[in-house]
Amino acid sequence: MTSKDKPAAQPPRPLHDDLHWLFARLARGLGLAEEPVVRRSGLSLRGYVVLSEIASTPAATSQLMVATKAMIDKSVIVGLLDELEQAGFVKRTPDPSDRRTRLLTITGPGKKALLSAQADVRAVEDRLFTGVTSDQRRTLLEVLRTAARGGLAATFDTKAAV
Repeated sequence: MTSKDKPAAQPPRPLHDDLHWLFARLARGLGLAEEPVVRRSGLSLRGYVVLSEIASTPAATSQLMVATKAMIDKSVIVGLLDELEQAGFVKRTPDPSDRRTRLLTITGPGKKALLSAQADVRAVEDRLFTGVTSDQRRTLLEVLRTAARGGLAATFDTKAAV
């Protein structure tokens, strides 16, 4: 390649155009805003994520499956589940087909806490989207859902390749 064939040098991209910086800024801001509101329902932010995953599963699900889908390391999930169980939000029962596996179900108080926390989280999200039209918000969520299913989406599956 000759100097004539080289593309013209471009100035560095401004930080506010960098996706990592934008996502990190929003994730940190959301975390700081959501943590105190989910605490009002008796949950930590990670507990909220775990409880949401358990509630979204129609039948009892395993601890390992919840940890994988919630992207929480299996070394951390047991402590979170201990907290949720002590609060009366989840119930763990042995799997009849494999006694080593614990199945998780959400309890009535767990559903109540989750619904309360979700309402508070939605209010935080509404604040985040102040000035954003409902069409822009819907489009952004669709794009993010699609990207989250893509090849660079994070996972705790050790067999998955990035």
